[in-house]
Amino acid sequence: MRNCHRVLSTAAVLWFASCATSPTLPTGRPSADELAVRALVLDVYAIVSGEQGQARDWDRLRKLFADGGTMHVSMRRGDATVAAKFDVEQFIAMATQNSQREAFFESPLVTRVETFAGVGYAWSSYAARNTKAAEPFARGVNCFTFMKGKDGWRIVMIAWSEETDGDRLPASLLPDAAR
Repeated sequence: MRNCHRVLSTAAVLWFASCATSPTLPTGRPSADELAVRALVLDVYAIVSGEQGQARDWDRLRKLFADGGTMHVSMRRGDATVAAKFDVEQFIAMATQNSQREAFFESPLVTRVETFAGVGYAWSSYAARNTKAAEPFARGVNCFTFMKGKDGWRIVMIAWSEETDGDRLPASLLPDAAR
């Protein structure tokens, strides 16, 4: 019993020490800014996903982005890495063509968010499927950057890359069951 009290006392001291050096007390609850950023991430997944030929809400996507927002993809092709940059309208044109040819459902696996003083980022691993119930044909990571302005949080940039045999998702971006 004495050891139990010693362990609990040590844990309490360490917790209080971490609070003293931390700018905010840990609450276990996400901040309003974190929730707003997470909502934007989920909106993007919802907008780009749908059945073959199903119209996507591209106007909604446009409103999620800050003026001048961009999208970037990094792809492995053999030993080379190929990168491409799109503005929102270029992405919409490409995604519209793709959605006419095939269904596409992208969903988050793990999303990590941090915000500070009007800037934020999210790392969101994803699974891509041809039907909602299918096994993923691809997994990867979306990296979002955000800015908070007078109209709230907006996406400044999304960059993504698919998992390959040489580039596996890090354990911190895998669901607990897959680690």
